[in-house]
Amino acid sequence: MNIRKWHGWRSSLRYKLIASVLIMTMPLVGMLLYNNFYAIHVVRGQVADSYKNMLTLYMNQIDTGLNDSDSYMNTVAGSNYDLVSLGQAATDSDYYSAKVYLFNRLSRDISLYNSLSSFFVYETRRQDYMDISKSNDVSLEEKESVERHIIDLIHSQQIPKGISTKRWQYFRIGQDYYLIDIVQSGNVYLGGWVKTEQLLKPLRSLQIGEGEVLLANGQGEPITDTNLVSDNGIELHKNISEYYLSGITKKFLVVGAASNRGDFNLVALIPDTHILAKLPYLQWIVWLITIASLLFVPIGLYSMRQAILVPLYRVLLTMKKVREGDWSSRVVLTNTSDEFKLLGGSFNAMMTEIETLRVNVYEEQLNKQREELQRLQLQVNPHFFLNTLNIVYNLAKVKNHELVLEMTMSLIHYFRFMFRSNTSFVKMKDELDHTRNYLKIQSLRFPGQLTWTLDAPDYLTDAPIPPLIIQSFVENSIKHAVTMDEPIAISVQIDFLDEEKGSRMKICIKDTGQGFNNQVLKDLQAGKRIENDQGEHTGIWNVQRRLRLLYDETVSIQYDNDKETGGAVVEIILPTNPGMEETT
Repeated sequence: MNIRKWHGWRSSLRYKLIASVLIMTMPLVGMLLYNNFYAIHVVRGQVADSYKNMLTLYMNQIDTGLNDSDSYMNTVAGSNYDLVSLGQAATDSDYYSAKVYLFNRLSRDISLYNSLSSFFVYETRRQDYMDISKSNDVSLEEKESVERHIIDLIHSQQIPKGISTKRWQYFRIGQDYYLIDIVQSGNVYLGGWVKTEQLLKPLRSLQIGEGEVLLANGQGEPITDTNLVSDNGIELHKNISEYYLSGITKKFLVVGAASNRGDFNLVALIPDTHILAKLPYLQWIVWLITIASLLFVPIGLYSMRQAILVPLYRVLLTMKKVREGDWSSRVVLTNTSDEFKLLGGSFNAMMTEIETLRVNVYEEQLNKQREELQRLQLQVNPHFFLNTLNIVYNLAKVKNHELVLEMTMSLIHYFRFMFRSNTSFVKMKDELDHTRNYLKIQSLRFPGQLTWTLDAPDYLTDAPIPPLIIQSFVENSIKHAVTMDEPIAISVQIDFLDEEKGSRMKICIKDTGQGFNNQVLKDLQAGKRIENDQGEHTGIWNVQRRLRLLYDETVSIQYDNDKETGGAVVEIILPTNPGMEETT
């Protein structure tokens, strides 16, 4: 769509109505959608805050339990003689006595630490490993697997050194994840371990639909047994302080709490559908209103189009036809509002009156043109009339009776044609005969100074032509070209033209006189009126006016001077069948 069409469409009533409806409805739809998403955001925030508070509380409990266990092991390793005596036992008897005593003490105290699954002691000199479990829930295979891993850690020196708040490290042993803390006293290592799944048991009872609670390391990787993260493409961010939505196939709200005792986080994955499960009615209402708005806007626009735009378009279409000239067009408005029916009826009545008035004006103009045409055709040159009478008088005075008879007969034919030339058209042969009579009269007036030729095809002799057309231009040539000094010749040549616009005839009138002067020729070629010295219109203007009245724009008149003789040249091109009344 180009710029002009775009601006034109924008200025149309259709665009303004559609824009007005959209301006009224779209903000409401936008507000509904905004309220819907805002409500969802608020609910997510409230759910996230609730879960975060719960996770933080439970993570504090886990950290407290791990911290208590770590403090106990540090106390045993640093200030208690039992662990020292085990490492410094000189004999096997002393070693086993200290081992039994330490075993009994750890077995008694482990029940105080709910977060712990097992204590272990490893003496590097004898490579003796002792495990003190809280219950028999741990299988022998698991104990052996954990024992091998801990011994490897101790020998590889992959245990934290110095003072640190995050001493509990996570390790994957087999298919399970464990948190392990180890303290050293000489050549004896005391530690504790707990299975991550054990820490999450109290949270498994949470009703979070298809969601899950898990532990994740600082790199955003799960350290509990779960397939939910990988199956749904959930991203676990390193920074878990803010909640967010994640997931490809399904969306989950990710909420977490970081541990102060280890490099891991407690994370809850809550399905978004579970969060919004309490808002189905509100969501249903909002979406129903939104969809209904989007549906009813086109329906409303269609109804508005049928009620307003279609009747208005019919009125405009009829007005356009009238502007293009079809005055018979009328507005047809059915099944529309009373206002448009009244508008259409008023318009039709107005057009009927205008058409009647237009016909009357047109007929008045035709009558005026007919009167003007008849007046122009009946104009008689008084000088010509007096000159011919003077010639007859002189011929009678010298008793040249034959020339008097010839002159009188020519005058009779001439004026008979003039007085009956109130018709619009005559035959070509009649116009040529009249022109011959005129030339005969002028040859008697200018003896020996005038010669002429009139040539026309036989098939054009019956062609209709306005009267006095050829004779007027011949008269103009005689008036301005014939003198007593030099003889002149006048020729009239009529030819047939077969053009795409239809059949036409060309009338060419030439003389061998001095031709048009430059100013007159420019004025004639420009279509200006030419006046004589007395301010009267010449015969040329008479012809031009009559041809315009009869042929409108289908006639062509060209004026020029002959390049060889210098005489005047006039070319008239007329339709062979003007479609008007032909009078003989």
